[in-house]
Amino acid sequence: MNTITIEKVKMTKLANDTNDDNTYLISNFGGSFDKRKWYKDELCFVKEVTDNRVSIFRPMDGKVYNLNENSLKNFILLGVII
Repeated sequence: MNTITIEKVKMTKLANDTNDDNTYLISNFGGSFDKRKWYKDELCFVKEVTDNRVSIFRPMDGKVYNLNENSLKNFILLGVII
């Protein structure tokens, strides 16, 4: 299984933004994350990427979550292949 990194998400988002496309992460787990119930395969929109975090919007609860490099292990990147 490929582990995604913040840098990989950043490069994918940059390529997608250039083409006016969205970048998404999906959860590859079911259970508790950040003290909330998550479901496997939830689609989350990547809002912003900095050098040390990825901000995603989760439609299930309408909240923004900040993910660090370790938290990204719980997600799969969807977007342009670079």
